[in-house]
Formats: sequence, C-alpha cells, structure tokens
Amino acid sequence: MDSYKSSAEILENLKALGPLIEEEAPEIDRIRHLTPRMVAALKEAGAFRIAWPAAWGGPEMRFDDQIRAVETLSYHDASVAWNVQILSDTGFYGAQFPEEIARELYTSMDFATAGGYYPPQRADKVEGGWHIPKGRWPFGSGIHSADCIVCGIHLYENGELLRDADGQPEFRVAYLPKDKVNLLDTWYTLGLRGSGSTDYEVEDVVVPEKYVFKYFAGAADHLPPLSRHADFIAISLQGVVLGLGRRILDDVQKELKKRSPNDRFARIQYAEAEMNYNAARAFSLSVAKEVSDKLFAGETLTVAEEAMTSLCSVNAGHQVRKACNMALELLGASIIYQRSPFERRRRDLETLMVHLGHQRRALEGAGGSLLGEKNLPHLA
Repeated sequence: MDSYKSSAEILENLKALGPLIEEEAPEIDRIRHLTPRMVAALKEAGAFRIAWPAAWGGPEMRFDDQIRAVETLSYHDASVAWNVQILSDTGFYGAQFPEEIARELYTSMDFATAGGYYPPQRADKVEGGWHIPKGRWPFGSGIHSADCIVCGIHLYENGELLRDADGQPEFRVAYLPKDKVNLLDTWYTLGLRGSGSTDYEVEDVVVPEKYVFKYFAGAADHLPPLSRHADFIAISLQGVVLGLGRRILDDVQKELKKRSPNDRFARIQYAEAEMNYNAARAFSLSVAKEVSDKLFAGETLTVAEEAMTSLCSVNAGHQVRKACNMALELLGASIIYQRSPFERRRRDLETLMVHLGHQRRALEGAGGSLLGEKNLPHLA
C-alpha cells in the first residue's frame, strides 16, 4: 500500500528537488524526455499522486496548490514541470472509474498517465470491448515516463459511426496496452524539448470495455472534487509559465544589479514587468482558490466561475510573456547567443505560448458562456 503523503509534504518535497533539476536539466533537454533519475525522484516526492481522491488515500491537492507545485518545478526547468502537470493527471483519470477498476489500472498512486485525445481514431465494437485497427496521436507529453497510456477514440458499430443525442460522434478515452504502443521519434522542437511530447501509435489492439470511459463535458457531480469538471484537468498548466517567468525575472534582476546604476528607463521598465507578472499570478491563484473552495464545499460553480479558469490561463501566458520580454530587453544583445544563460528558458517560453491554454482563441468558449450563449464549440 502507498505511504500517505499530504499536499503540504509533497509541496516541500518538490521544493527540495531544485538542485537535482538544475543538474539534470541539460541532459533532459538533450535526450528530449525525463531521465530515469528524475522520474524516480519525482515519484519519491509524490509528484504524480497529487490529484488522487482523499477517499482513496490520496492527497487531493487543491488547484491553487497544484499550480504552486508545478510552479516550484518550473522555476528550475519548464520541461520537468510540463511532464509533472501532465503525468500528475493520473488521479483525475482514476476517479472516472469505479474504485475496483481504477485499482486494476493503478496498483500505485505513483503511477503516471500520459497520452492525447485528438484526433480521435476509429474503434470498432467487438465482443467485450473496442478494436482499434490502427491509430496515431500527437503530443504524448511525458509518455516516455508513463505507466499508463490513454488515447481518444470515436466509436463504430457494424461499420457505422455512433452519434450522441446531439448528433455528435461518440467520443471516448481509452487505456492502451502499454506493450502495444509504439513511440515515434517526432519531437524536435524550439523549446520544451524535455517534455517528450512525441507522437505514438498502435495497430490492431482491443481495449476492454471496462477500460474505456466517457470524457464528459461540463460538470459531473458524482465525481470527486478535482475530477468534477472536465476542463479543470489543465488548471495546473499555469504553473509552468508562472514558474518559468519568475525565474527569468529573477535572473534578469540579478544581472541588472551588476550594471551601472542611475538608469531611469531600466527602473521603470523592470518595475512594469514585475507589475504585469505579479498581477497575472495573483489572478491565477485567486481563481484556482475560489473554484477549489466551492468544489470542496460541495457547491456548484456558476458559469462565470467556470469561465474564469480559461481567462486566467490565457492571461497568465500573455502577461508573463510580456513581462519577461520587457525585462530581457534591458539586457540588450547579450541574450541572443546560445551561450546565454537565458537561451533554454527563452525557447521554452516561446514554445509554451503555442499551447491552446495560453492562446486567445481559448477565450471564445468563456466569452460565449459569459454572454449567455449555448452549444459553444469545444476546442481540443
């Protein structure tokens, strides 16, 4: 049985990993996924168990503390943090099932889950489950370090695509047999190289019915608090950009202190960078605290409260990027060289901004909800 670790204990454990992350980060960037040493340390710290329900012995870490946990890691390396914010979704997945089935899939709360949903691949109904003749999915972040692998599927029966009451294709998330998953060497990127977000594929696999679940839209009151809202699985994503942004600003500040004083422009611009960063962080943590308070109290979130989780995520990306660029501008041309201590962190920041969670188009659904519209598009 797993030894119990509280949220506070896990947060302290992750803070203590700073020196190890600094040591392993260059190799993680080089091999494009976590090192075995890093994975072992993260598991020992309890990083992957943060979303497991308290009823099952898990820490059930609040969303605001999840952001802090990921932020702590990202201060030292964004790729390590990216892996953790993905692989720690395991408790979210486990809570979708009856406990006895979840225990079959996860014999330990330290197991990690990776995989993507889109584009959903064809799965045909067969006796006892669903047959995937061939499927390929991109962006398998953390998949090299995962114990369990999921994918998105569309359901077919007797050759026909099944549709729900609204006429939409029946979509499910399925657990793949790990020994049948082929990892493809596709992850060559500007930044976040160590996230290991490579493509993966399977051919001719059958997934038992009990290992397929419906990824709901909206809220599901029967599930534990952290799993009750489908889109909240990504709240901790904000910790990556917040931790990375804090590190860039701190390093710029140290460099500026070495330079000649009495630069009025530098004072004003650096102050504005700090202003933007801290406002963004406060918004993210405030929203995460508010939704956590209500969910753990058994209350129902309003449409506006749900929408705010999208707003603060997009805001965090844009404001932190703005703050970092303002600060880095003060260092002049020195930052353009590969030998610059900012080189990897700048690459990671630009790559982070490609993620949907930080893109302005992610505001469409939130804006429509705030304006009272229905049947809004769901972005993958």
